[in-house]
Amino acid sequence: MFAREAAWIAAALAHVDAGELSPLLNVGASTHQFRTQDQPWIQEQLIAPLEARGVRFIHLDLKAAEGVDVAADIMSEEGFETARQLGARALLLCNILEHVLDPGALCRKAMALVGPGGLVVVTVPRSYPYHRDPIDTLFRPTPEEVAALFPGSTIERAEILPCGSYRDNVRARPWILLRPVLRFPFPFLGWDKWKRSMGKLYWLFHPYLTTCVVLRAPG
Repeated sequence: MFAREAAWIAAALAHVDAGELSPLLNVGASTHQFRTQDQPWIQEQLIAPLEARGVRFIHLDLKAAEGVDVAADIMSEEGFETARQLGARALLLCNILEHVLDPGALCRKAMALVGPGGLVVVTVPRSYPYHRDPIDTLFRPTPEEVAALFPGSTIERAEILPCGSYRDNVRARPWILLRPVLRFPFPFLGWDKWKRSMGKLYWLFHPYLTTCVVLRAPG
């Protein structure tokens, strides 16, 4: 998650009553270290402001780890039932849809978890390099395409948000440019890896874009 993305979500939910958001189920939340150290803006710009308003987060992930409140796979019957019993009023589904083979099925499960009139916040890359976690289907939807995955939902707020570019990574770690430069003359050593490496140079001059959408489930 980008810092601008975290700030956008917090701003989008700032005027929603805390009772309408709590408990807020954070699907694919990852670990406490990830949210507070690897990407500290998630805690600082998104979670902390909402918690200060009385919103209770439930962090759900596939793996059991420190900072994961519930370890479950909502695509399985058992995992979905576990998540359903949490009684979520709202749900975060951030940077997940490009990593699943059937995003529509996941979205329908997510909407069912919040129930009638509940809120679902979705973020997904619109323009971003290939990145495996463990797969990347290159799903890069518009807000309207995201909404279409949630039958009957309405868009409360949506934006395609600029979130920097590969230049930001290079400014922070200039030596990472050495890899594509040194690999350029040798595509025959591994064509797929060569294409991914060369592809990063494209993002020196093109922005990362993130589709951000707040959806309300049908009432």
